[in-house]
Amino acid sequence: SCLAVQAGLAARYGSSYPDVPLLIKLNSKTHLVKTDQKDPLSRRMLNVDQVMDLKNNGLNILAVGYTVYLGSEFEDTMMAEASEIIFNAHRRGLLTVLWIYPRGKAVADEKDAHLIAGACGMACTLGSDFVKVNYPKKEGAKSEKIFTEAIQAAGRTGVICAGGSSTDPKDFLERLSKQITVAGAVGNATGRNIHQKPLTEAINFCKAIASVTFIDTDVSTAVKIYNGERDFNI
Repeated sequence: SCLAVQAGLAARYGSSYPDVPLLIKLNSKTHLVKTDQKDPLSRRMLNVDQVMDLKNNGLNILAVGYTVYLGSEFEDTMMAEASEIIFNAHRRGLLTVLWIYPRGKAVADEKDAHLIAGACGMACTLGSDFVKVNYPKKEGAKSEKIFTEAIQAAGRTGVICAGGSSTDPKDFLERLSKQITVAGAVGNATGRNIHQKPLTEAINFCKAIASVTFIDTDVSTAVKIYNGERDFNI
């Protein structure tokens, strides 16, 4: 597991938390420019050599990450950058995670199971170690069942689910358990569901998530960990 951050935050705060493994995100964008105005494009802001400079200065960096917007008219630009990043990262012993989201005027449904499977297949084709995608939705279908197509398409690339918007903790843990035990995901990338909680509650929720992710803890036990009734440490 690791904490995904921008290079600036890692440079400012990483040395204060030497035991926290870091993933450096190499591109990013805001939501101010909407898709109906312009198809999304997020270019690389720094390269792997610059990340290695941070690592060689003592930061606990294990991986790099990059977002590709599948279906954007600029997808070829992002795919080319992603391919170069993966090649250079692996040469230097870093893991790679691609965030791949179907998005743009050509994309009618960003949560379509087949598109998400295609995103996972793209990540495998580009050689990424892991891919982060949104959980699919389809009327009348169980998400964990239709998500198996994405797991198969990913091949030897591990699939990580986006945490999504703030969700009731029990519902979140139930969904996570199905993503891992039924569909075959290898983990999750959770942000708002942790960051928008008070510190103690957020820590307990991290422990609950870890227990489900790493040792397939049942949901009822994971909820007890979240509530502080049980503890979990790796």
